[in-house]
Amino acid sequence: MKVTKKFAAIALAFVLLTGVCVVPASAGAAPAPFYLGDKNGDGIVGISDFVLLLRALFGIAPLQSDSALRADVDADGTTGFKDAFLILLTALKMIPPAEYNAGGGETEEFVMGSHDLVVSPLGSDLWSGKIPEPNAEGTDGPLASIEEAKERLKKLKNIDCGEGSDCILKDVTVWLREGAYFPAATLKFGPDDLGNVTYKAYPGEKPAISGAVPVSGWRAETVNGVPAWTTQLEPGTAFNTLYRGGTSLPRPRFPKEGELNVASVNHADELAPDSTYFKANLSFNANPADMFAFHNLKDVDVRILHFWKDELIPLESFDPATGYVRLSKPSSMTISEGDRYFFENVFEALDEPGEWYLDQVTGKLAYVPEPSEDIASTVLYAGKLERIMSIDSVDGIVFEGITFRDSEWNIVPQPLENSQAAYGVAPCILVQNAENIAFTSCRLENIGASGIKIGADCQNCSVTGSLFYKIGANAVFIEGQNLQPGDARVTRNIKVSDNHIYRYGRNFNNAIGVLLIHARECEISHNEIHDGFYTGISAGWVWGYGYNVTDYLKISDNLIYDIGQGWLADMGGIYTLGMQPHTVVSGNVVHDVGCYSGSSGYGGWGIYLDEGSTGITVENNLAYDCSSQGFHQHYGRENLVRNNIFAFNADGQVRVSRVEEHTSLFLKNNIIVSKNQPIYTGITKGQFVDDSNLYWDYCRGAIVLSGSTTNIFDRIYPITARCRGYYNHGVFEDPRFVDACARDFRLKRGSPAFEAGFVEWDISAAGTLTAFDVG
Repeated sequence: MKVTKKFAAIALAFVLLTGVCVVPASAGAAPAPFYLGDKNGDGIVGISDFVLLLRALFGIAPLQSDSALRADVDADGTTGFKDAFLILLTALKMIPPAEYNAGGGETEEFVMGSHDLVVSPLGSDLWSGKIPEPNAEGTDGPLASIEEAKERLKKLKNIDCGEGSDCILKDVTVWLREGAYFPAATLKFGPDDLGNVTYKAYPGEKPAISGAVPVSGWRAETVNGVPAWTTQLEPGTAFNTLYRGGTSLPRPRFPKEGELNVASVNHADELAPDSTYFKANLSFNANPADMFAFHNLKDVDVRILHFWKDELIPLESFDPATGYVRLSKPSSMTISEGDRYFFENVFEALDEPGEWYLDQVTGKLAYVPEPSEDIASTVLYAGKLERIMSIDSVDGIVFEGITFRDSEWNIVPQPLENSQAAYGVAPCILVQNAENIAFTSCRLENIGASGIKIGADCQNCSVTGSLFYKIGANAVFIEGQNLQPGDARVTRNIKVSDNHIYRYGRNFNNAIGVLLIHARECEISHNEIHDGFYTGISAGWVWGYGYNVTDYLKISDNLIYDIGQGWLADMGGIYTLGMQPHTVVSGNVVHDVGCYSGSSGYGGWGIYLDEGSTGITVENNLAYDCSSQGFHQHYGRENLVRNNIFAFNADGQVRVSRVEEHTSLFLKNNIIVSKNQPIYTGITKGQFVDDSNLYWDYCRGAIVLSGSTTNIFDRIYPITARCRGYYNHGVFEDPRFVDACARDFRLKRGSPAFEAGFVEWDISAAGTLTAFDVG
């Protein structure tokens, strides 16, 4: 159909002369779906849409991007007079309307439900929130804040369903449009809020909720001999994070690279001197030659690296003459001579681009800019909210496609904090006493503390299809209470699946990718976890053989690699604690777990069953190129380890550390290969039962060794191992991997591993199901 500008001019004149307009829908009517041609987004294709498009085509008023998509009725990628004519025909009911898909292709259709609301940074909390963008008159449009949307929905909590009885609304959506939202305080969802609500990204858009605030008033000056920008804040202002775009900027540290070493300890300052690992030191002695008098001493934090913990403690006092360092609170683990440490937030070390320092006494903030940065256009954001959001005692809240970013972190406030897994670090998002809470296709990045915590009395919650990038501590943390299984308050049925967790533990290094404590019937599957300084997945919180509510876990098909990175000790790609007789660890691929390599370093394991792990099935897993063993059990009872591949781990392939009276584990139908490393590390008679495994050494062939990695006098040859009860029905042949050097562990046809009862599985299935854009 050929449409000319002449026709458009006539049509425009007709509209202007006759004054034809669209009568708005009656109050309370349910908005219709959005249609192609509904330029103003009121749910009706009318003459006003036709007029608005003509105004745009004649250059009177520009088209916004979303309006242009809706106005492109013929979906040819351009908006023209033909679209105007089709809108006119639709308005005159000569042709039916076509439903509008906001993004085209696979982008979800935007359909406004009768109780839905739209929120936009361009909106106003005085508007209705019932249309997705401001109208032409500027009298109505989306809301401006999530807080206002929550307040509006509270009024719907107990509405009359038409028969005089209350009802629960379902399928209510709050649509968040593109842009950043800066809540003034933690977004709190509680019992007064409407449940069964989805907070969702508007189709094709990426809204973000930020925990930071912009910093302004910069001026150029020289600080510590280098060009810097400074601004004056209120004296006493304190924060630990400064963000530039997608980057968390570093605080200056001393020394700039490497670490110092504790010269000696003061036993008189130990609160628990009889303990081995947990003496709770209040001080240590530094080498006076390493030290100087710090500006604003109490702004300075010391990070001490030892065992499986990095202490981060503010200084109380320091004597530069003797090297005596007094801490503001006790260490959680024993400080020993030689422990590594360094100082953070040191004014004198502020001299490299990207570094910043806040003088908490005077309130003066200094930043050393990159050479390419411009003081007039660069925007820096200071961390404000450590907790961006909390959900407590309300059910059915879903977040979809939302970014949470740029949050604050604080020193753990407990006087004596827990030593393991960054336990005391606050989460950015806290869920407790709630059911059916879900985070799907979300993004958490530049989070100062921990990410999402699903806490006590939570059931049927999920974190799926989401990206966790640059997380200060634990990415996902599940913590219930150690209750009896039948207790309704047990945290259970939590699903953490198809997430990409990348660069976690940035501020609290002993954090975990996914940490589970006191929960049951949970699934941790298809996650990709990498670039952390400590364990990838940890499940359990009972040391020994005491009662443990944690059970019926499915830890499967996760891809975990490049963790540890030589920083701490005693870690695993996957780590368990306590009795879990129905937990299954399967289909996971773990590689390149690296512990600290110094004299006090140990324990970079692939799969690590620690204290009291009992009844766990470990099957169809691949663990290779770890700094210790591919599989390690400290102590436990009757665990089944079958049909796994343990290969090329630096200190051996399998280790059971403690001899106990009961059977520790059953090891069967596994492929265990090395390259001049031990097969079994440190074995004595009766540690475990093995049967029908394949063994091979790519240097020694069938003459595999067990015992010590370093002590040639403690190497155990097959004949000795057999005398001790090992290598039962073993197959000593090359397994015939497709390419062992390239770490392609698929088996060639005719592999002798099949004779050992090995059943091949799809190794490539480990990892996420969703392709994530990490950039």
